[in-house]
Amino acid sequence: IVLSHFSMSTADLGPTESFPHRQLRTTSDVICDESIGFIHGGLHLQVTHHLFPRLPRHNLKRASVLVKQFADEQGLTYAEFGFVSGNAEVIGVLRGVAEQVKLMGKVANAEVTEALAHKKAA
Repeated sequence: IVLSHFSMSTADLGPTESFPHRQLRTTSDVICDESIGFIHGGLHLQVTHHLFPRLPRHNLKRASVLVKQFADEQGLTYAEFGFVSGNAEVIGVLRGVAEQVKLMGKVANAEVTEALAHKKAA
């Protein structure tokens, strides 16, 4: 589930974004061999699961073929990653978040330093 969720944007694009577009933009599938697909309980097919959350897991694979066709027809991206490339995507996103937190820390420290200097001067 980490691979299929954490590497994708969750930005809110507003009310003009369609439900299928949002689900395709915010989730991805994990490509895995059929012999181990059952371990994931079908949840490696996150895109289709998010579009049809009550669809029985044994139907997700067949439905995902239709969702891929729909995405192609609509010009939408259907994201799929293998285990290694999926982890690389997640690490990249986490690195970006860490850089944002580091920047926020610098801003907070600068504001505290400024406030303390202002207080001393008063």
